[in-house]
Amino acid sequence: MTLPSFTTLELTLADGIGQLVLNQPPSNMMTLEFFREFREAVDFIEGNPEFGALVISGNGRHFSAGAELKSLHDEIRTGSVVVDGRVTEVPELLIRNFQAFLKIEKFQIPVITAIRGVCLGSALELTLFSHFRFCGEDAIFGLPEVSFNLLPGLGGIKKMSSIVGTGRTLELVLKSNTFSAAEAYEMKLVHAILPRRELMTASIGFARSVMENYHLEKAGLYLKKYFA
Repeated sequence: MTLPSFTTLELTLADGIGQLVLNQPPSNMMTLEFFREFREAVDFIEGNPEFGALVISGNGRHFSAGAELKSLHDEIRTGSVVVDGRVTEVPELLIRNFQAFLKIEKFQIPVITAIRGVCLGSALELTLFSHFRFCGEDAIFGLPEVSFNLLPGLGGIKKMSSIVGTGRTLELVLKSNTFSAAEAYEMKLVHAILPRRELMTASIGFARSVMENYHLEKAGLYLKKYFA
């Protein structure tokens, strides 16, 4: 099998475990090209039964600083339809990216995000659609879009609300504050905090331990057994 080649991502497959690496260090910015390639990668994985699990991570010190703002602003400005001061149509880009995130959530294989360093904006939204979220002790999270006159547009508000509640979500979004790995764990936004150097090994090991006869509804049992 020949895996697709990307410029902003790296996709590998070994022993049934796929690794999808955000590959634009140091910040692994999510550009328009990134989102195009990400959608292509998701479609490829979805249609390939050789993938028994998927681990998503970032190359280098950080998971991702989120979307590249200038191109995102331009896309929203040109792709939105406003009638009487109300947005009646959102940019097609946001719809396609949201649909790609939804596909990940609906995968019948375990999807794990391994998060080091910063994980902001669209990057945090992406992780919220994965089945399991593990992070290093140094991880920093946040949804800073409001400070740039934007709102999280890829489903992150709803996903976060389902985990931490509407009030806490609104506070995090409107204040645009970053928060630590410990705070993310306390809010149940991540499932485990691991030493930075052990994060990838543990994430792949966990994927290997749950990929056979995987059932998402057993997530709590998988976590309890692996981290016992």
